[in-house]
Amino acid sequence: MSKRSTTKCGAGKIVGLSALAVLCSIKPANAIDSVVQRLSNPEMHCGYQPTFDLFNGVVNALSESQGTAAALTLRREDRRLELLIHFKPGQTEIPPNCLPKLEALNNATKAGRSGPILIRSSTQTGGSAELDLAVASQRLDAVQHYFRDNRLARKAFVLELHPDTSSPLFGDAVRLPNMVEIYSSPAN
Repeated sequence: MSKRSTTKCGAGKIVGLSALAVLCSIKPANAIDSVVQRLSNPEMHCGYQPTFDLFNGVVNALSESQGTAAALTLRREDRRLELLIHFKPGQTEIPPNCLPKLEALNNATKAGRSGPILIRSSTQTGGSAELDLAVASQRLDAVQHYFRDNRLARKAFVLELHPDTSSPLFGDAVRLPNMVEIYSSPAN
């Protein structure tokens, strides 16, 4: 392992020696570096302060059965993660600082630089499952309406409403209770 990779593994919040050993003993350190670097990029996020611990999320995802660094690609099948919209608890309106990023995704899709985009929403309010789905659905509707109001064809995006707040990026290792994930597809 390179000196740079070892230094990156030792930096940050380390909960215990076992977590450090797990993270630093993985051969594809570049895959982990890439995921951590990408998720740490402020351009990937908009809205309010992220509510997950990135380091613990990566370590927990790798500790899941059959979890590997290669699986942490920030992709869902052929779709690549483009944006994480963070909402305040209970809020369903798109945060204003997300609008320029949504506009860029809208323009890329309309120009053919991206295939259909995937919009995934799930919520955990602390209330009932019905309330969780209602809030997640309202957030999904807000993003859908943004794209429709900006003349993106309905066939240019796919909507996913989930009752479970675990992320396909990290499995059950991280709960993302107030977030909408947006993925792009390869251009056709």
